[in-house]
Amino acid sequence: MLKKSLLLLTLAVCMAGFNGNSEAAAAKALTAKQASIVTVAAFTAQGDLPNLKTALNEALDNGMTVNEVKEVLVQMYAYCGFPRSLNGINTLIAVLDERKAAGIVDEIGRDATPVDPKRDRYAIGEKTQTELVGRPVAGRTYDFAPVIG
Repeated sequence: MLKKSLLLLTLAVCMAGFNGNSEAAAAKALTAKQASIVTVAAFTAQGDLPNLKTALNEALDNGMTVNEVKEVLVQMYAYCGFPRSLNGINTLIAVLDERKAAGIVDEIGRDATPVDPKRDRYAIGEKTQTELVGRPVAGRTYDFAPVIG
């Protein structure tokens, strides 16, 4: 009887653990818009323009605004270089032209908030970098090439 009780208790604990993990995994799942960001970024970084074209259409169909997609493509220059970022932007332009010709009206969305030109952009960047890293960023790399900061 004790073995049976221990077995049932062990099974109950295991089932509760598995159930909790599946709920946590479901809570961490990406939305369609978030998944679109990943796909657009990946195909842009690879320079895979035919698949990027498909991904851009899907991103817009998934509710991303033109400006949201554009911002992903603009930010990609830092990760894969200007040529691929610009190719992505040109692919987006072609996709938007095709969609417009097909009668599809895509939401433009809001523009990025501009930084006040009177503010010290380096101070803003340093503050953001410190928040992201959790401490001021310093070291030999930054002494050697300070502009990287």
